[in-house]
Amino acid sequence: MTAGTSATRFRWPAMAGLAIPLGLWMLGLLPAVLIAQEEPAPKEAASPGTPAVNDDLALEQERLASKYARLEELLLKMSSLEGGSNPRRAALLLRAVEQSKEKLTKTQLESVVKLLGQKQLKRALDGQSQVQTDLKSLLDLLMSEDRSDRLKSEQQRIKEYIKEVERLIRLQKSLEGQTEGGADLQRVAKEQENLGGRTGDLAKKIKENEEGSPPKPADDESEEKKPGEEQPGEQKPGEQKPGEQKPGEQKPGEQKPGEQKPGEQKPGEQKPGEQKPGEQKPGEQKPGEQNPGEQKPGEQKPGEQSDSKSGDQQQQQQAKQENPARKRLEQAEEKMKAAQKKLAEAKRKESAEEQRQAKEELEKAKAELEEILRQLREEEVQRTLAALEARFRKMLEMQLKVYESTRRLDQVVAANRSDQFVVESGRLGFDERKIAVEARKALTLLQEEGSSIAFPATVEQMEEDMLQVSERLAETKIDDITIGLEEDIISSLEEMIAALEKAQQDAEQKKQQQQQQQQQQQEQEQPLVDKIAELKMIKSLQERVNKRTVRYSRLLEDDQDVVGQAESADLLAALKALADRQKEIFGITRDIVLEKNK
Repeated sequence: MTAGTSATRFRWPAMAGLAIPLGLWMLGLLPAVLIAQEEPAPKEAASPGTPAVNDDLALEQERLASKYARLEELLLKMSSLEGGSNPRRAALLLRAVEQSKEKLTKTQLESVVKLLGQKQLKRALDGQSQVQTDLKSLLDLLMSEDRSDRLKSEQQRIKEYIKEVERLIRLQKSLEGQTEGGADLQRVAKEQENLGGRTGDLAKKIKENEEGSPPKPADDESEEKKPGEEQPGEQKPGEQKPGEQKPGEQKPGEQKPGEQKPGEQKPGEQKPGEQKPGEQKPGEQKPGEQNPGEQKPGEQKPGEQSDSKSGDQQQQQQAKQENPARKRLEQAEEKMKAAQKKLAEAKRKESAEEQRQAKEELEKAKAELEEILRQLREEEVQRTLAALEARFRKMLEMQLKVYESTRRLDQVVAANRSDQFVVESGRLGFDERKIAVEARKALTLLQEEGSSIAFPATVEQMEEDMLQVSERLAETKIDDITIGLEEDIISSLEEMIAALEKAQQDAEQKKQQQQQQQQQQQEQEQPLVDKIAELKMIKSLQERVNKRTVRYSRLLEDDQDVVGQAESADLLAALKALADRQKEIFGITRDIVLEKNK
Protein backbone atom coordinates (compact mmCIF):
# COMPACT_ATOMS: atom_id res chain seq x y z
CA MET A 1 0.00 0.00 0.00
CA THR A 2 1.23 3.46 -0.81
CA ALA A 3 0.05 5.03 2.40
CA GLY A 4 2.36 4.74 5.34
CA THR A 5 1.06 3.26 8.53
CA SER A 6 -0.45 6.06 10.53
CA ALA A 7 1.13 6.97 13.83
CA THR A 8 -1.53 9.40 14.97
CA ARG A 9 -3.60 8.85 18.09
CA PHE A 10 -6.73 7.13 17.03
CA ARG A 11 -9.88 7.16 19.09
CA TRP A 12 -9.88 3.52 20.05
CA PRO A 13 -13.33 2.06 20.77
CA ALA A 14 -14.13 1.51 24.40
CA MET A 15 -14.63 -2.21 23.90
CA ALA A 16 -11.23 -2.55 22.32
CA GLY A 17 -9.89 -2.96 25.85
CA LEU A 18 -9.27 -6.64 25.33
CA ALA A 19 -7.31 -7.26 22.18
CA ILE A 20 -5.37 -4.01 22.47
CA PRO A 21 -3.86 -4.66 25.94
CA LEU A 22 -2.83 -8.07 24.67
CA GLY A 23 -1.22 -6.39 21.70
CA LEU A 24 0.59 -3.96 23.99
CA TRP A 25 1.76 -6.86 26.13
CA MET A 26 3.17 -8.47 23.01
CA LEU A 27 4.89 -5.20 22.16
CA GLY A 28 6.67 -5.72 25.46
CA LEU A 29 7.65 -9.26 24.49
CA LEU A 30 9.17 -8.28 21.16
CA PRO A 31 11.94 -6.01 22.53
CA ALA A 32 12.97 -8.79 24.91
CA VAL A 33 13.48 -11.11 21.96
CA LEU A 34 15.40 -8.42 20.08
CA ILE A 35 17.64 -7.73 23.06
CA ALA A 36 18.41 -11.42 23.39
CA GLN A 37 19.20 -11.58 19.68
CA GLU A 38 21.57 -8.63 19.74
CA GLU A 39 23.61 -9.64 22.81
CA PRO A 40 27.28 -10.02 21.85
CA ALA A 41 29.00 -13.37 22.03
CA PRO A 42 29.71 -14.15 25.69
CA LYS A 43 33.04 -14.83 27.25
CA GLU A 44 33.58 -18.38 28.33
CA ALA A 45 35.12 -17.82 31.74
CA ALA A 46 33.98 -15.72 34.64
CA SER A 47 35.36 -14.97 38.03
CA PRO A 48 33.84 -16.80 41.00
CA GLY A 49 30.45 -15.40 41.96
CA THR A 50 29.92 -13.66 38.59
CA PRO A 51 27.22 -15.40 36.46
CA ALA A 52 28.18 -16.05 32.85
CA VAL A 53 26.34 -14.06 30.18
CA ASN A 54 24.93 -17.29 28.74
CA ASP A 55 23.27 -18.01 32.07
CA ASP A 56 21.84 -14.48 32.22
CA LEU A 57 20.44 -14.82 28.71
CA ALA A 58 18.99 -18.23 29.50
CA LEU A 59 17.27 -16.85 32.60
CA GLU A 60 15.88 -13.88 30.67
CA GLN A 61 14.71 -16.17 27.88
CA GLU A 62 13.07 -18.47 30.43
CA ARG A 63 11.16 -15.53 31.91
CA LEU A 64 10.06 -14.58 28.41
CA ALA A 65 8.85 -18.13 27.73
CA SER A 66 6.86 -18.08 30.99
CA LYS A 67 5.25 -14.76 30.04
CA TYR A 68 4.24 -16.15 26.68
CA ALA A 69 2.75 -19.28 28.26
CA ARG A 70 0.60 -17.03 30.47
CA LEU A 71 -0.40 -15.03 27.41
CA GLU A 72 -1.66 -18.17 25.65
CA GLU A 73 -3.72 -19.10 28.71
CA LEU A 74 -5.13 -15.57 28.94
CA LEU A 75 -6.11 -15.57 25.26
CA LEU A 76 -8.00 -18.83 25.72
CA LYS A 77 -9.82 -17.62 28.85
CA MET A 78 -10.78 -14.33 27.24
CA SER A 79 -12.09 -16.16 24.20
CA SER A 80 -14.46 -18.14 26.43
CA LEU A 81 -15.57 -15.03 28.33
CA GLU A 82 -16.27 -13.09 25.13
CA GLY A 83 -18.13 -15.95 23.42
CA GLY A 84 -21.59 -14.82 24.50
CA SER A 85 -21.35 -11.04 24.24
CA ASN A 86 -18.89 -10.60 21.37
CA PRO A 87 -18.55 -13.71 19.15
CA ARG A 88 -16.40 -11.84 16.65
CA ARG A 89 -13.76 -10.94 19.23
CA ALA A 90 -13.95 -14.42 20.73
CA ALA A 91 -13.26 -15.91 17.31
CA LEU A 92 -10.31 -13.55 16.85
CA LEU A 93 -8.78 -14.52 20.20
CA LEU A 94 -9.33 -18.21 19.51
CA ARG A 95 -7.72 -17.81 16.11
CA ALA A 96 -4.71 -16.21 17.81
CA VAL A 97 -4.36 -19.22 20.11
CA GLU A 98 -4.66 -21.61 17.18
CA GLN A 99 -2.04 -19.67 15.23
CA SER A 100 0.31 -19.75 18.21
CA LYS A 101 -0.05 -23.50 18.63
CA GLU A 102 0.22 -24.11 14.90
CA LYS A 103 3.54 -22.23 14.74
CA LEU A 104 4.74 -23.82 18.01
CA THR A 105 5.80 -20.43 19.35
CA LYS A 106 5.75 -21.54 22.99
CA THR A 107 7.76 -24.66 22.19
CA GLN A 108 10.24 -22.59 20.21
CA LEU A 109 10.76 -20.23 23.15
CA GLU A 110 11.41 -23.15 25.49
CA SER A 111 13.82 -24.64 22.96
CA VAL A 112 15.80 -21.38 22.83
CA VAL A 113 16.19 -21.53 26.63
CA LYS A 114 17.76 -24.99 26.37
CA LEU A 115 20.02 -23.94 23.50
CA LEU A 116 21.31 -20.97 25.47
CA GLY A 117 21.98 -23.22 28.45
CA GLN A 118 23.94 -25.53 26.16
CA LYS A 119 25.84 -22.55 24.69
CA GLN A 120 24.57 -23.33 21.17
CA LEU A 121 24.36 -19.67 20.31
CA LYS A 122 23.94 -19.91 16.55
CA ARG A 123 20.92 -22.22 16.84
CA ALA A 124 19.55 -20.06 19.65
CA LEU A 125 19.82 -16.95 17.48
CA ASP A 126 18.00 -18.69 14.63
CA GLY A 127 15.26 -19.72 17.04
CA GLN A 128 14.93 -16.18 18.37
CA SER A 129 14.60 -14.82 14.83
CA GLN A 130 11.74 -17.22 14.15
CA VAL A 131 10.04 -16.35 17.44
CA GLN A 132 10.32 -12.64 16.60
CA THR A 133 8.58 -13.23 13.26
CA ASP A 134 5.83 -15.30 14.92
CA LEU A 135 5.23 -12.69 17.63
CA LYS A 136 4.90 -9.91 15.07
CA SER A 137 2.42 -12.01 13.11
CA LEU A 138 0.38 -12.68 16.25
CA LEU A 139 0.48 -9.00 17.19
CA ASP A 140 -0.84 -8.02 13.75
CA LEU A 141 -3.69 -10.50 14.17
CA LEU A 142 -4.67 -9.18 17.60
CA MET A 143 -4.55 -5.56 16.46
CA SER A 144 -6.62 -6.27 13.34
CA GLU A 145 -9.86 -5.95 15.35
CA ASP A 146 -9.70 -2.16 15.18
CA ARG A 147 -8.44 -1.90 11.62
CA SER A 148 -11.89 -0.90 10.33
CA ASP A 149 -12.02 2.14 12.62
CA ARG A 150 -8.49 3.10 11.66
CA LEU A 151 -9.34 2.80 7.98
CA LYS A 152 -12.21 5.26 8.39
CA SER A 153 -9.97 7.66 10.31
CA GLU A 154 -7.24 7.44 7.67
CA GLN A 155 -9.69 8.04 4.84
CA GLN A 156 -11.08 11.11 6.55
CA ARG A 157 -7.61 12.57 6.98
CA ILE A 158 -6.63 11.84 3.37
CA LYS A 159 -9.81 13.56 2.15
CA GLU A 160 -8.89 16.63 4.19
CA TYR A 161 -5.39 16.62 2.70
CA ILE A 162 -6.86 16.46 -0.80
CA LYS A 163 -9.12 19.44 -0.10
CA GLU A 164 -6.16 21.45 1.16
CA VAL A 165 -4.03 20.52 -1.87
CA GLU A 166 -6.88 21.58 -4.15
CA ARG A 167 -6.92 24.96 -2.40
CA LEU A 168 -3.16 25.24 -2.83
CA ILE A 169 -3.49 24.47 -6.54
CA ARG A 170 -6.12 27.19 -6.99
CA LEU A 171 -3.97 29.73 -5.16
CA GLN A 172 -0.88 28.76 -7.15
CA LYS A 173 -2.77 29.11 -10.42
CA SER A 174 -3.92 32.54 -9.32
CA LEU A 175 -0.37 33.64 -8.52
CA GLU A 176 0.89 32.27 -11.82
CA GLY A 177 -1.80 34.24 -13.65
CA GLN A 178 -0.92 37.42 -11.75
CA THR A 179 2.76 36.99 -12.59
CA GLU A 180 2.06 36.55 -16.28
CA GLY A 181 -0.54 39.34 -16.23
CA GLY A 182 1.88 42.05 -15.12
CA ALA A 183 0.93 42.33 -11.44
CA ASP A 184 3.24 43.95 -8.90
CA LEU A 185 6.05 41.41 -8.44
CA GLN A 186 6.88 42.38 -4.86
CA ARG A 187 3.29 41.78 -3.76
CA VAL A 188 3.16 38.48 -5.67
CA ALA A 189 6.50 37.47 -4.11
CA LYS A 190 5.06 38.01 -0.63
CA GLU A 191 1.97 35.96 -1.46
CA GLN A 192 4.16 33.26 -3.01
CA GLU A 193 6.22 33.12 0.17
CA ASN A 194 3.07 32.66 2.27
CA LEU A 195 1.80 29.93 -0.06
CA GLY A 196 5.14 28.13 0.16
CA GLY A 197 4.92 28.17 3.95
CA ARG A 198 1.40 26.80 3.82
CA THR A 199 2.55 24.01 1.50
CA GLY A 200 5.43 23.17 3.82
CA ASP A 201 3.08 23.05 6.80
CA LEU A 202 0.88 20.53 5.00
CA ALA A 203 3.92 18.40 4.15
CA LYS A 204 4.97 18.42 7.81
CA LYS A 205 1.45 17.51 8.90
CA ILE A 206 1.36 14.53 6.53
CA LYS A 207 4.77 13.39 7.71
CA GLU A 208 3.71 13.58 11.34
CA ASN A 209 0.33 11.90 10.88
CA GLU A 210 0.94 9.32 8.17
CA GLU A 211 4.60 8.38 8.28
CA GLY A 212 4.94 8.23 12.02
CA SER A 213 8.15 8.47 13.94
CA PRO A 214 11.09 6.52 12.54
CA PRO A 215 12.46 3.53 14.44
CA LYS A 216 13.66 4.76 17.81
CA PRO A 217 17.43 5.17 17.58
CA ALA A 218 17.73 5.86 21.29
CA ASP A 219 16.33 2.44 22.12
CA ASP A 220 18.56 0.78 19.58
CA GLU A 221 21.63 2.53 20.95
CA SER A 222 20.78 1.51 24.47
CA GLU A 223 20.55 -2.12 23.43
CA GLU A 224 23.27 -2.25 20.77
CA LYS A 225 26.85 -1.09 20.74
CA LYS A 226 27.80 2.08 18.90
CA PRO A 227 30.24 1.72 16.00
CA GLY A 228 33.79 2.31 17.15
CA GLU A 229 32.97 1.56 20.78
CA GLU A 230 32.15 -2.11 20.58
CA GLN A 231 34.49 -5.04 20.85
CA PRO A 232 33.55 -8.63 20.15
CA GLY A 233 33.94 -9.65 23.76
CA GLU A 234 32.05 -6.78 25.38
CA GLN A 235 29.85 -7.70 28.29
CA LYS A 236 26.79 -6.08 29.78
CA PRO A 237 27.23 -2.86 31.76
CA GLY A 238 28.98 -3.61 34.98
CA GLU A 239 31.07 -6.41 33.52
CA GLN A 240 33.08 -4.37 31.04
CA LYS A 241 32.51 -0.84 29.83
CA PRO A 242 32.10 -0.46 26.06
CA GLY A 243 34.98 1.22 24.27
CA GLU A 244 37.29 1.42 27.27
CA GLN A 245 39.52 -1.44 26.31
CA LYS A 246 40.95 -2.42 22.95
CA PRO A 247 43.61 -4.94 21.94
CA GLY A 248 46.98 -3.74 23.15
CA GLU A 249 45.57 -1.19 25.59
CA GLN A 250 45.52 -3.36 28.72
CA LYS A 251 47.88 -2.39 31.45
CA PRO A 252 50.67 -4.89 32.01
CA GLY A 253 49.41 -7.66 34.24
CA GLU A 254 45.89 -6.29 34.35
CA GLN A 255 43.16 -8.91 34.25
CA LYS A 256 39.44 -8.43 34.61
CA PRO A 257 36.83 -11.11 35.30
CA GLY A 258 36.10 -13.04 32.15
CA GLU A 259 39.08 -11.66 30.21
CA GLN A 260 41.52 -14.50 30.70
CA LYS A 261 41.14 -18.20 30.15
CA PRO A 262 43.62 -21.01 30.34
CA GLY A 263 45.97 -20.89 27.40
CA GLU A 264 45.11 -17.42 26.17
CA GLN A 265 47.76 -14.98 25.04
CA LYS A 266 48.95 -12.06 27.07
CA PRO A 267 47.26 -8.76 26.41
CA GLY A 268 50.27 -7.17 24.79
CA GLU A 269 50.68 -10.00 22.30
CA GLN A 270 47.44 -9.39 20.44
CA LYS A 271 47.34 -7.81 17.05
CA PRO A 272 44.79 -5.08 16.37
CA GLY A 273 42.77 -7.24 14.00
CA GLU A 274 42.58 -10.22 16.34
CA GLN A 275 39.89 -11.04 18.83
CA LYS A 276 40.32 -10.31 22.48
CA PRO A 277 41.64 -13.10 24.63
CA GLY A 278 38.34 -13.36 26.46
CA GLU A 279 36.57 -14.18 23.22
CA GLN A 280 38.54 -17.24 22.29
CA LYS A 281 37.03 -20.59 23.04
CA PRO A 282 39.34 -23.35 24.24
CA GLY A 283 40.70 -25.13 21.21
CA GLU A 284 40.10 -22.32 18.71
CA GLN A 285 42.74 -22.30 16.00
CA LYS A 286 42.96 -18.62 15.11
CA PRO A 287 41.55 -15.70 17.04
CA GLY A 288 40.38 -13.88 13.91
CA GLU A 289 38.95 -16.94 12.19
CA GLN A 290 35.56 -17.18 13.81
CA ASN A 291 33.60 -15.28 16.42
CA PRO A 292 32.02 -17.50 19.07
CA GLY A 293 28.95 -19.26 17.77
CA GLU A 294 28.03 -16.50 15.35
CA GLN A 295 30.43 -15.20 12.76
CA LYS A 296 31.82 -16.72 9.62
CA PRO A 297 35.41 -16.14 8.57
CA GLY A 298 35.89 -12.61 7.30
CA GLU A 299 32.59 -11.27 8.68
CA GLN A 300 32.25 -8.17 10.77
CA LYS A 301 32.39 -8.28 14.50
CA PRO A 302 29.09 -9.24 16.19
CA GLY A 303 28.28 -5.74 17.33
CA GLU A 304 29.11 -4.25 13.96
CA GLN A 305 27.02 -6.84 12.15
CA SER A 306 24.13 -6.18 14.49
CA ASP A 307 24.40 -2.46 13.80
CA SER A 308 24.55 -3.12 10.06
CA LYS A 309 21.45 -5.30 10.13
CA SER A 310 19.63 -2.84 12.35
CA GLY A 311 20.56 0.01 10.01
CA ASP A 312 19.31 -1.89 6.98
CA GLN A 313 16.03 -2.67 8.73
CA GLN A 314 15.59 0.98 9.70
CA GLN A 315 16.22 2.10 6.12
CA GLN A 316 13.68 -0.41 4.82
CA GLN A 317 11.09 0.70 7.38
CA GLN A 318 11.69 4.37 6.59
CA ALA A 319 11.37 3.68 2.86
CA LYS A 320 8.07 1.94 3.50
CA GLN A 321 6.80 4.79 5.65
CA GLU A 322 7.65 7.61 3.25
CA ASN A 323 4.48 9.18 1.91
CA PRO A 324 4.87 10.04 -1.80
CA ALA A 325 2.41 12.93 -1.53
CA ARG A 326 4.51 14.51 1.19
CA LYS A 327 7.60 14.30 -1.02
CA ARG A 328 5.70 15.99 -3.86
CA LEU A 329 4.60 18.77 -1.54
CA GLU A 330 8.17 19.34 -0.39
CA GLN A 331 9.26 19.58 -4.02
CA ALA A 332 6.43 22.03 -4.68
CA GLU A 333 7.57 24.09 -1.70
CA GLU A 334 11.10 24.22 -3.14
CA LYS A 335 9.74 25.42 -6.47
CA MET A 336 7.70 28.07 -4.68
CA LYS A 337 10.79 29.29 -2.85
CA ALA A 338 12.64 29.50 -6.15
CA ALA A 339 9.72 31.39 -7.70
CA GLN A 340 9.58 33.78 -4.75
CA LYS A 341 13.31 34.46 -5.07
CA LYS A 342 13.02 35.21 -8.78
CA LEU A 343 9.97 37.40 -8.16
CA ALA A 344 11.97 39.40 -5.64
CA GLU A 345 14.65 39.79 -8.33
CA ALA A 346 11.99 40.98 -10.81
CA LYS A 347 12.57 37.99 -13.11
CA ARG A 348 9.01 37.65 -14.32
CA LYS A 349 9.49 34.97 -16.98
CA GLU A 350 11.73 32.72 -14.87
CA SER A 351 9.44 33.01 -11.84
CA ALA A 352 6.40 32.07 -13.94
CA GLU A 353 8.19 28.88 -15.01
CA GLU A 354 8.97 27.99 -11.38
CA GLN A 355 5.34 28.65 -10.46
CA ARG A 356 4.19 26.35 -13.24
CA GLN A 357 6.43 23.57 -11.97
CA ALA A 358 5.18 24.12 -8.41
CA LYS A 359 1.61 23.74 -9.65
CA GLU A 360 2.54 20.49 -11.42
CA GLU A 361 4.06 19.10 -8.22
CA LEU A 362 0.89 20.00 -6.33
CA GLU A 363 -1.22 18.19 -8.92
CA LYS A 364 1.03 15.15 -8.60
CA ALA A 365 0.65 15.30 -4.82
CA LYS A 366 -3.13 15.33 -5.25
CA ALA A 367 -2.91 12.28 -7.55
CA GLU A 368 -0.80 10.44 -4.97
CA LEU A 369 -3.30 11.21 -2.22
CA GLU A 370 -6.19 10.05 -4.40
CA GLU A 371 -4.34 6.78 -5.03
CA ILE A 372 -3.83 6.30 -1.29
CA LEU A 373 -7.52 7.02 -0.70
CA ARG A 374 -8.51 4.53 -3.39
CA GLN A 375 -6.40 1.81 -1.79
CA LEU A 376 -7.82 2.52 1.66
CA ARG A 377 -11.34 2.42 0.27
CA GLU A 378 -10.58 -0.83 -1.52
CA GLU A 379 -9.33 -2.40 1.70
CA GLU A 380 -12.37 -1.16 3.60
CA VAL A 381 -14.73 -2.64 0.99
CA GLN A 382 -12.98 -6.00 1.09
CA ARG A 383 -13.09 -6.12 4.88
CA THR A 384 -16.75 -5.09 4.96
CA LEU A 385 -17.75 -7.70 2.37
CA ALA A 386 -15.88 -10.44 4.23
CA ALA A 387 -17.39 -9.40 7.58
CA LEU A 388 -20.91 -9.32 6.15
CA GLU A 389 -20.54 -12.69 4.48
CA ALA A 390 -19.29 -14.27 7.72
CA ARG A 391 -22.18 -12.76 9.67
CA PHE A 392 -24.81 -13.86 7.14
CA ARG A 393 -23.42 -17.39 7.06
CA LYS A 394 -23.70 -17.55 10.82
CA MET A 395 -27.28 -16.23 10.64
CA LEU A 396 -28.17 -18.79 7.98
CA GLU A 397 -26.87 -21.61 10.15
CA MET A 398 -28.92 -20.37 13.09
CA GLN A 399 -32.02 -19.86 10.94
CA LEU A 400 -31.87 -23.36 9.45
CA LYS A 401 -31.86 -24.83 12.96
CA VAL A 402 -34.93 -22.80 13.92
CA TYR A 403 -36.65 -23.73 10.66
CA GLU A 404 -36.07 -27.46 11.08
CA SER A 405 -37.36 -27.33 14.66
CA THR A 406 -40.40 -25.30 13.55
CA ARG A 407 -41.23 -27.87 10.86
CA ARG A 408 -40.92 -30.62 13.45
CA LEU A 409 -43.31 -28.85 15.83
CA ASP A 410 -45.71 -28.18 12.97
CA GLN A 411 -46.11 -31.93 12.55
CA VAL A 412 -47.57 -32.18 16.05
CA VAL A 413 -51.35 -32.24 15.86
CA ALA A 414 -53.24 -29.64 17.87
CA ALA A 415 -54.59 -32.20 20.34
CA ASN A 416 -51.07 -33.31 21.32
CA ARG A 417 -49.58 -29.86 21.83
CA SER A 418 -48.72 -30.03 25.53
CA ASP A 419 -46.88 -27.67 27.85
CA GLN A 420 -43.63 -29.04 26.47
CA PHE A 421 -44.75 -27.92 23.03
CA VAL A 422 -45.31 -24.39 24.36
CA VAL A 423 -41.89 -24.34 26.03
CA GLU A 424 -40.18 -25.55 22.87
CA SER A 425 -41.99 -22.99 20.73
CA GLY A 426 -41.02 -20.21 23.14
CA ARG A 427 -37.38 -21.31 23.02
CA LEU A 428 -37.45 -21.15 19.23
CA GLY A 429 -38.91 -17.65 19.45
CA PHE A 430 -36.01 -16.61 21.68
CA ASP A 431 -33.51 -18.14 19.24
CA GLU A 432 -35.16 -16.27 16.37
CA ARG A 433 -34.79 -13.01 18.25
CA LYS A 434 -31.06 -13.70 18.57
CA ILE A 435 -30.88 -13.95 14.79
CA ALA A 436 -32.72 -10.63 14.53
CA VAL A 437 -30.03 -9.06 16.74
CA GLU A 438 -27.37 -10.28 14.31
CA ALA A 439 -29.40 -8.82 11.44
CA ARG A 440 -29.49 -5.45 13.20
CA LYS A 441 -25.69 -5.52 13.52
CA ALA A 442 -25.33 -6.29 9.82
CA LEU A 443 -27.77 -3.49 9.00
CA THR A 444 -25.76 -1.02 11.08
CA LEU A 445 -22.61 -2.03 9.23
CA LEU A 446 -24.27 -1.49 5.85
CA GLN A 447 -25.76 1.85 6.87
CA GLU A 448 -22.40 3.11 8.15
CA GLU A 449 -20.78 2.07 4.87
CA GLY A 450 -23.46 4.05 3.06
CA SER A 451 -22.91 3.22 -0.62
CA SER A 452 -25.65 0.59 -1.01
CA ILE A 453 -29.42 1.09 -1.02
CA ALA A 454 -30.93 -2.31 -1.85
CA PHE A 455 -28.77 -4.34 0.53
CA PRO A 456 -29.65 -2.40 3.71
CA ALA A 457 -33.33 -2.47 2.68
CA THR A 458 -33.17 -6.24 2.22
CA VAL A 459 -31.60 -6.73 5.63
CA GLU A 460 -34.16 -4.40 7.21
CA GLN A 461 -37.05 -6.37 5.72
CA MET A 462 -35.39 -9.59 6.80
CA GLU A 463 -35.09 -8.28 10.35
CA GLU A 464 -38.80 -7.39 10.36
CA ASP A 465 -39.62 -10.93 9.25
CA MET A 466 -37.42 -12.36 11.99
CA LEU A 467 -39.13 -10.29 14.66
CA GLN A 468 -42.52 -11.34 13.33
CA VAL A 469 -41.47 -15.00 13.39
CA SER A 470 -40.15 -14.57 16.92
CA GLU A 471 -43.49 -13.15 18.10
CA ARG A 472 -45.50 -15.88 16.38
CA LEU A 473 -43.33 -18.62 17.86
CA ALA A 474 -43.62 -17.06 21.32
CA GLU A 475 -47.41 -17.20 20.88
CA THR A 476 -47.16 -20.81 19.57
CA LYS A 477 -48.54 -19.71 16.19
CA ILE A 478 -46.83 -22.43 14.21
CA ASP A 479 -48.60 -22.50 10.86
CA ASP A 480 -48.07 -21.86 7.16
CA ILE A 481 -47.53 -18.13 7.71
CA THR A 482 -44.73 -18.70 10.23
CA ILE A 483 -43.06 -21.39 8.15
CA GLY A 484 -43.41 -19.26 5.00
CA LEU A 485 -41.73 -16.31 6.73
CA GLU A 486 -38.86 -18.51 7.81
CA GLU A 487 -38.44 -19.83 4.27
CA ASP A 488 -38.29 -16.26 2.99
CA ILE A 489 -35.62 -15.43 5.56
CA ILE A 490 -33.54 -18.42 4.49
CA SER A 491 -33.94 -17.43 0.85
CA SER A 492 -32.87 -13.85 1.62
CA LEU A 493 -29.78 -14.99 3.50
CA GLU A 494 -28.73 -17.34 0.71
CA GLU A 495 -29.14 -14.60 -1.88
CA MET A 496 -27.20 -12.11 0.24
CA ILE A 497 -24.33 -14.56 0.70
CA ALA A 498 -24.21 -15.29 -3.03
CA ALA A 499 -24.24 -11.57 -3.83
CA LEU A 500 -21.44 -10.86 -1.37
CA GLU A 501 -19.33 -13.69 -2.77
CA LYS A 502 -19.82 -12.27 -6.26
CA ALA A 503 -18.94 -8.77 -5.03
CA GLN A 504 -15.69 -10.07 -3.52
CA GLN A 505 -14.80 -11.82 -6.77
CA ASP A 506 -15.50 -8.62 -8.70
CA ALA A 507 -13.37 -6.62 -6.27
CA GLU A 508 -10.49 -9.03 -6.79
CA GLN A 509 -10.79 -8.73 -10.56
CA LYS A 510 -10.82 -4.94 -10.31
CA LYS A 511 -7.72 -5.09 -8.17
CA GLN A 512 -5.95 -7.10 -10.87
CA GLN A 513 -7.01 -4.51 -13.46
CA GLN A 514 -5.97 -1.64 -11.23
CA GLN A 515 -3.68 0.06 -13.72
CA GLN A 516 -6.34 0.27 -16.44
CA GLN A 517 -9.13 1.43 -14.12
CA GLN A 518 -7.07 3.65 -11.83
CA GLN A 519 -8.26 6.96 -13.24
CA GLN A 520 -11.95 6.02 -13.12
CA GLN A 521 -11.63 4.72 -9.57
CA GLN A 522 -10.05 7.97 -8.47
CA GLU A 523 -12.83 10.04 -9.97
CA GLN A 524 -15.58 8.13 -8.16
CA GLU A 525 -15.50 6.40 -4.79
CA GLN A 526 -15.74 2.63 -5.05
CA PRO A 527 -19.15 1.39 -3.85
CA LEU A 528 -19.60 -1.69 -1.69
CA VAL A 529 -21.49 -3.43 -4.51
CA ASP A 530 -22.16 -2.32 -8.08
CA LYS A 531 -25.50 -1.34 -9.64
CA ILE A 532 -26.06 -4.76 -11.15
CA ALA A 533 -25.87 -6.38 -7.72
CA GLU A 534 -28.27 -3.74 -6.38
CA LEU A 535 -30.77 -4.41 -9.18
CA LYS A 536 -30.53 -8.16 -8.64
CA MET A 537 -31.31 -7.63 -4.97
CA ILE A 538 -34.36 -5.51 -5.90
CA LYS A 539 -35.49 -8.30 -8.20
CA SER A 540 -35.21 -10.77 -5.32
CA LEU A 541 -37.22 -8.47 -3.07
CA GLN A 542 -39.98 -8.22 -5.67
CA GLU A 543 -40.01 -11.98 -6.26
CA ARG A 544 -40.46 -12.61 -2.54
CA VAL A 545 -43.40 -10.21 -2.45
CA ASN A 546 -44.94 -12.03 -5.39
CA LYS A 547 -44.46 -15.46 -3.81
CA ARG A 548 -45.83 -14.27 -0.50
CA THR A 549 -48.88 -12.82 -2.26
CA VAL A 550 -49.59 -16.21 -3.85
CA ARG A 551 -49.03 -17.96 -0.52
CA TYR A 552 -51.46 -15.65 1.27
CA SER A 553 -54.06 -16.09 -1.46
CA ARG A 554 -54.16 -19.79 -0.66
CA LEU A 555 -55.14 -18.96 2.90
CA LEU A 556 -58.40 -17.33 1.77
CA GLU A 557 -61.62 -19.19 2.36
CA ASP A 558 -62.20 -19.23 -1.39
CA ASP A 559 -58.77 -19.34 -2.99
CA GLN A 560 -60.39 -19.40 -6.45
CA ASP A 561 -61.99 -16.01 -5.94
CA VAL A 562 -60.22 -13.56 -8.30
CA VAL A 563 -60.77 -10.59 -5.98
CA GLY A 564 -60.64 -12.41 -2.65
CA GLN A 565 -61.22 -10.95 0.79
CA ALA A 566 -59.13 -11.75 3.86
CA GLU A 567 -61.07 -12.08 7.09
CA SER A 568 -58.65 -13.39 9.75
CA ALA A 569 -56.74 -10.80 11.76
CA ASP A 570 -53.41 -12.53 11.12
CA LEU A 571 -53.89 -12.55 7.38
CA LEU A 572 -55.07 -8.93 7.30
CA ALA A 573 -51.98 -7.82 9.24
CA ALA A 574 -49.72 -9.85 6.95
CA LEU A 575 -51.29 -8.33 3.83
CA LYS A 576 -50.87 -4.81 5.19
CA ALA A 577 -47.18 -5.50 5.89
CA LEU A 578 -46.84 -6.89 2.38
CA ALA A 579 -48.36 -3.75 0.88
CA ASP A 580 -45.92 -1.61 2.85
CA ARG A 581 -43.09 -3.75 1.56
CA GLN A 582 -44.19 -3.29 -2.04
CA LYS A 583 -44.22 0.45 -1.52
CA GLU A 584 -40.74 0.27 -0.01
CA ILE A 585 -39.39 -1.60 -3.05
CA PHE A 586 -40.69 1.20 -5.24
CA GLY A 587 -38.87 3.76 -3.08
CA ILE A 588 -35.62 1.78 -3.20
CA THR A 589 -35.76 1.57 -6.99
CA ARG A 590 -36.45 5.29 -7.27
CA ASP A 591 -33.51 6.13 -4.97
CA ILE A 592 -31.14 4.05 -7.09
CA VAL A 593 -32.34 5.75 -10.29
CA LEU A 594 -31.84 9.17 -8.66
CA GLU A 595 -28.43 8.02 -7.35
CA LYS A 596 -29.22 9.11 -3.82
CA ASN A 597 -26.43 6.87 -2.54
CA LYS A 598 -23.80 9.05 -4.25
